[in-house]
Amino acid sequence: MNKGNEAQISIESEFNNLNILDKDSNSMNIGHKNCSYCNKSLTEELWCKECDPFMIIEGWSSGNNEIDKLIKDTIYDARYKNRKFLEWVPFDKFKNINQIGEGGFSKVYSATWIDGPKIIYKHFNKRWEKRKSEPIKVALKRLNGSENMSAEYLNEIKILWDLCQIVDAGLSFYGMTKDPETEELIIISEYADKGNLRSVLLHNFNNTLWEDKLLYLHWITHGLKSLHELGYFHKDFHSGNILQTTNPSDSNSNASYISDFGLSGSSNKQKSDDKICGVLPYIAPEVLNGEPYSLSSDIYSFGIIMAELSSGKPPFHKRKHDTTLALEICNGLRPEFGKGTPEIYKKLAYKCMNANSNQRPTASELHDNINFWNFSSHDNEEEKYGYKRKEVNAVFKEANKEIPNISTSYEKDPDAIYSSRLFTFSNLTKPVNSSIITGYLNDEENNKDCQDSQLFDLEVLAHYN
Repeated sequence: MNKGNEAQISIESEFNNLNILDKDSNSMNIGHKNCSYCNKSLTEELWCKECDPFMIIEGWSSGNNEIDKLIKDTIYDARYKNRKFLEWVPFDKFKNINQIGEGGFSKVYSATWIDGPKIIYKHFNKRWEKRKSEPIKVALKRLNGSENMSAEYLNEIKILWDLCQIVDAGLSFYGMTKDPETEELIIISEYADKGNLRSVLLHNFNNTLWEDKLLYLHWITHGLKSLHELGYFHKDFHSGNILQTTNPSDSNSNASYISDFGLSGSSNKQKSDDKICGVLPYIAPEVLNGEPYSLSSDIYSFGIIMAELSSGKPPFHKRKHDTTLALEICNGLRPEFGKGTPEIYKKLAYKCMNANSNQRPTASELHDNINFWNFSSHDNEEEKYGYKRKEVNAVFKEANKEIPNISTSYEKDPDAIYSSRLFTFSNLTKPVNSSIITGYLNDEENNKDCQDSQLFDLEVLAHYN
């Protein structure tokens, strides 16, 4: 899918006649007589005309060998794969730099990239072609303290690159630059012109219908599913880290992308001694209680986002985000839903917020469920998750009537902090569900009664519609 002026490379898939050597085992050959990738003679010192006709690869350095290798490998890979590549961009190629956000570990700026991303094609006749680029608006994320590149920062860059290879899973990642004064590394990515989800709810909640909310959830679950399938969990998943852009396929709607992978990690490398870090209301109770982070901990955060999307207000905005709140969360406290929120929506959100992490749905299951709701407007008899599409459609249409009646004004406690920070908790109780969640999830009779009641409501609605 095209995204504006994204640097897309269209090249041949048949490359068997190229004498491609393994890049990892030959990476030390750069500087020798032959190119380490095609094994042909270098046309000039440290430069191969066939692999790098426009000298993108050589003649620069980030100052960090790992970053250099990552960027160069993406360019070499682009010769024979239909994929994007990263660039190293001099800092003086940016103008109109303005700070637009700040997190616990970075600062974010908007800027104009004067040259724009390189657009290069390799045709079937093996001829490279460079096309003219144009200035574009981008986001620059300065990684605090990255002048001494840590494994955590390198991990974030690799996760971001992996995710943006999946269609519609992440914002475009163009490359890297460096502040010449501080020498801190900066990520260059697609600019999110609609802000984050939290700001959208703050400024436009009463104009956001349930079909819009379900579309947000579709994009979010796609990104989360893609992240989990790559083997990563996010660990700092909240509405401030969900960025909004104009939908590339529909200019009248938004697309949502998960961002900020500074705390993310591999699900195969869980540590029980990890520090607790994030935005308190979104942190899963088992994590607050000292258990290792897991994929299902992201699912808990998604459930909190579902509640926030229904109410228009940040979770626990009236409360201090302190040990007392952490203790109450472990004892089953969960955010409130907005007036008129459908019962089927609450039920799914409570499943995500289950105190028992093993009983939460997966990101893939969430994506399937949300998509079923999304296409309920087709108004057919297909049944899934206990409901027919037309019944789901009727429920969410009815819920739209309450949106104008939901107040979005609120006063925030000064100690309700929605930026990521470190926490230290002790003597918290083992996580349990509240009686409300138990009523939705654990008591089969209550669940059956709830579903029967919901179906009765649907039948009444259908009669009057």
